[in-house]
Amino acid sequence: MKKTTLGFGQVLWDLTVEVDYPFLQDVDIEKGGHKRVEYEVIIDIIKRLEKTPDTTIFKNPGGCAANIMSNLAKLGSNASFCGKHGDDEDGWQYMQILKEEGVKPISILDKEKATGQLFSLITPDKDRTFIVHWGASETLLADSVSEKIISNADISHLEGYLVINSQDVLWKIFENAQKTTFDLAAHSVIEQTLPTLQKMMKKYPPYILFANQFEGKAFTKLEEPEEVLDKMLEFSENAVLTLGENGTLVKTASGEEHFQEAIPTTVIDTTGAGDAFIAGFLHEFLKDGDIQKAAKLGTQAASCTIKEMGARSFQKERL
Repeated sequence: MKKTTLGFGQVLWDLTVEVDYPFLQDVDIEKGGHKRVEYEVIIDIIKRLEKTPDTTIFKNPGGCAANIMSNLAKLGSNASFCGKHGDDEDGWQYMQILKEEGVKPISILDKEKATGQLFSLITPDKDRTFIVHWGASETLLADSVSEKIISNADISHLEGYLVINSQDVLWKIFENAQKTTFDLAAHSVIEQTLPTLQKMMKKYPPYILFANQFEGKAFTKLEEPEEVLDKMLEFSENAVLTLGENGTLVKTASGEEHFQEAIPTTVIDTTGAGDAFIAGFLHEFLKDGDIQKAAKLGTQAASCTIKEMGARSFQKERL
């Protein structure tokens, strides 16, 4: 019987656009950064870009955990997603799209705030810089998620951004989940919340801890990938460290290790590549714990995603 994976995370629409380096200076953000803003700032950026010749803004549903659940469903896994959104067109359309993709949506409504928006600014080097208005997704209250919903899932997948304003619900999920998998957030988020993150994982070690190279360094305060991976295993049963074009390292508590080479790919948009990797990895690993098959499928899914614009561009038929 297929395992059911339930993702918890932010409900965010991705607004993706290619910009030049001076534009980042104009909106006062460092390249590769992650900046929170009010909704009015998002509207102002849209107006600026609409006045820029030959510029197209692509709007797609995003959010790390939701992206992963979407890709899991496309691969044939049983996937659900729980998140908070506004009682608006953006929110209901977001959940409807997940449903059409094969994910069971669980809505938590915010009657006051609008559904969140995330700008992904793509510079000529294909790096991503984020400007986000969290809106309704800013806080997920523990009382809004029942213990039954959590315990009924075989796997509860947690998105690291929840640690910022939703620590109570993270504790509740850790305490009631059969198993958890955890995807660390941006390195700036980790640096702000590291003691809390490590305290949670020491008490309730995730079944799998996922990180990219920057997140892994921020979480462990180490530099060498092998050392980062070993340190991650002090907080989890299995650790996965993605290194971009340099491949992926996987290690289990039993000492099994695997290095997966990256697939040379023409990059169009790296948004969602890590989410696609995690989905592919989980889809295979949850079957029988084969880290080689899991890392291979994750890498293939990520490679397919970066060939297209949008975080959910992955399609199983392209593997």
